[in-house]
Amino acid sequence: MNKIHIILLVVIVLLIVSIPFVPPIYNRYTKPLYKNYVDVKEWYGKVDCENLSQVRDYCERRGYSTDYYILVDFSIPSGKKRFFIYDLQHGKCVLSSYCMHGSGKGNTDAKPKFSNEVGSGCSSLGRYVMVGKGSKFKKSIRLRGLDKTNCLAETRGILIHSAGKVTRFSGDREYIPIGSESRGCFTVSRDCMTKVMEIYRGASKHRPVMIFAKYK
Repeated sequence: MNKIHIILLVVIVLLIVSIPFVPPIYNRYTKPLYKNYVDVKEWYGKVDCENLSQVRDYCERRGYSTDYYILVDFSIPSGKKRFFIYDLQHGKCVLSSYCMHGSGKGNTDAKPKFSNEVGSGCSSLGRYVMVGKGSKFKKSIRLRGLDKTNCLAETRGILIHSAGKVTRFSGDREYIPIGSESRGCFTVSRDCMTKVMEIYRGASKHRPVMIFAKYK
């Protein structure tokens, strides 16, 4: 093996070794270039998802939008608002909404069951980004899952969309009855969906807006 071959081999090895440490690069319509181990480890190991300062710093470093961030807390009963839109520039919640969880097998009004399986009809936990407009509803946003717990979100057709049941809900009951309005989608109020569409048309064109769904 001559000197040129050795140099090329060393360069290739260095490129392979460096991949986990390269910040993820996202395109609105294609899958991530890198399924970045460092990205995932930092979010789950070092970031408090309710600390907006930490979230904003993470988004800045990892290539996500630093304008908006959406947190969905499924540990909050569906009869209370649990879909929160945050303005990261001003460090405040600008809108909150009731949000239905999936109605697949094992789900009840009181307790959601989570699954990443196609056809499960269940909600999935983890990080998402907006990737485009949905076609099933006039106003809806398609999501891509970034974690092992939700990586089949695109295949499953997971959306953010609204439903009359959520829009009309007044908070007079502890839970919103589960139903066909959500087969794993984030089903919110009409006003909330209007804001989500506004965010998609604006902030997400520059950097992907991150959505994080958690349970306890």
